[in-house]
Amino acid sequence: MRILKSIFTLLMVFLLQGSFGQSNFDFSDERVLERLKKDIYTLADERMEGREAGTPGERLAAEYIANQMLEAGLKPIFNESYFQEVPFPGAFVEGPDNFLVIDGVTYTFNEDFFALPNTGNAVVNAPAVFAGFGLEGVEGIDNYGGLGSVAGRVVVLDYYSPEGLNERLDITTREALAQKIELAVKKGAAGIILVNTLSWQSDPRISLGMEVPREGIPVVFGTERVRDVLLAKADVEVLLSTELERPMYTGYNVAGYWDNGAPTTVIIGGHYDHLGYGGSGSRSPGEHALHPGADDNASGTAGVLEAARYLVQSDLKKHNYIFIAFTAEEKGLIGSRYFADSEAYDMGKVNYMFNFDMLGRLTDNKLSLIGTGTTPIWEAAIDHVAPGHFNIRKSPGGLGGSDHTAFYLKNIPVLFFFTGIHDDYHRPGDTPDKVNYQGTLEIMKFTYDLMRELETEDRLAFTPTQSSDTRRRRTEGVTLGLMPDHVYTGEGLKIQAVMDDRPAQKAGIANGDVIIRINDDEVSEIQTYMRALGNLKGGSKAMITVKRGEEVMTFQVQL
Repeated sequence: MRILKSIFTLLMVFLLQGSFGQSNFDFSDERVLERLKKDIYTLADERMEGREAGTPGERLAAEYIANQMLEAGLKPIFNESYFQEVPFPGAFVEGPDNFLVIDGVTYTFNEDFFALPNTGNAVVNAPAVFAGFGLEGVEGIDNYGGLGSVAGRVVVLDYYSPEGLNERLDITTREALAQKIELAVKKGAAGIILVNTLSWQSDPRISLGMEVPREGIPVVFGTERVRDVLLAKADVEVLLSTELERPMYTGYNVAGYWDNGAPTTVIIGGHYDHLGYGGSGSRSPGEHALHPGADDNASGTAGVLEAARYLVQSDLKKHNYIFIAFTAEEKGLIGSRYFADSEAYDMGKVNYMFNFDMLGRLTDNKLSLIGTGTTPIWEAAIDHVAPGHFNIRKSPGGLGGSDHTAFYLKNIPVLFFFTGIHDDYHRPGDTPDKVNYQGTLEIMKFTYDLMRELETEDRLAFTPTQSSDTRRRRTEGVTLGLMPDHVYTGEGLKIQAVMDDRPAQKAGIANGDVIIRINDDEVSEIQTYMRALGNLKGGSKAMITVKRGEEVMTFQVQL
């Protein structure tokens, strides 16, 4: 914290003095490599604690980035500040009212029982009934047969499935669990307690960070002590309460401005946040370990800073420049969208946007450029510049899983620079010693040459593109062609973007609509939306109900 306060104090001194004169930087390869290494090693240092959005480690990284922008001579863009506060909802955490009493005996929360992320905030006092694996009509299994009605009771289920069943059905443990919970809810369960009756299975790791449907009733896992009591006799009386809370956090976009007195502006950005110590986004689940995020995305952030140093001293004066490090990309592209939607800068003045995300693992001289179809000029300009630099993999789509998306949705041509996924992606092994610094340097040179090529062009024409997202559910392959709003915390699924020429857009569903029902399935958030989508069949029609402002509208969608 002493370092953070010192940097912040230094920034305030400069701001109060109105001093933004830039340093003179040496752009020899040796000096650029030194700066890239310094920036990446600093941002990936353990003091930054993995730069998870909303944490002190991320704020320390933000202060470092702002100091580099100040040194480069950039002016603050947010009302004389380099920082834009970005509020966002965090993962669910345990509230105060979690308790379990069975036949008058109290059990300890987070020792004898654990809340599942599916749980609602509710209290139930009812007799328990054991329904085995919770299956009905699956390979001849009917665990509810002979039980009578389970409505209004606490249904006890085995967390796992019979041996080999999930493999035969081609579903994951998580999908099987969701199905048995959904079935119990449909049968009127007032609460659900999951237990492990299989001696060869370990008790599951419970993470509240998982995005799963919340059911409106208590859903918990009971350990061996709870299991033995529940299965010892029928109709034991259960008093169960669960409560989860979703706190709000604040991240910080960091941005500086260079004014060339031009009518148009170019944005160069990349996210600086990462995963902290792991959690739901980690590819090392269950491991509480520092995720340095050297490639993802200290490398892109270093690229943004180096571009700022170069461009303020260059002869590329046709545009003004905004250099921005986004927060909360790992939470759902939140920071970039917040900036693009804010009044901090007029997006109508932006000519194009470059997004640097994972510039650190260049292999075989192959660089991916995503968004090449968002203006007609990209193809020709890239083809003219690339031969002296890289073998370019082009992808035309403007929508995707990084921060250029927010600007594409503002009808701004975009290019996303990307060196590819690797084994250390979202793992503790993404460390600065594995970065290809020479490769990152060459990407910066290519960027400058490409920008120089564009200096002869006037305002770039924007071209909407078809979505390049070919992901489909294993079941029926049904998608509506939309991007959800990950910041929205109200009831329903709010749509951030509807993709052109896809089912939702063809039916008349629009950006900003909130889906509240698909056929007979209520939609309360993203996971109930995915569940409802899984009930649809390709080639059929679906009735989708949305809220548009205060108006409720229903659309018939051809799938």
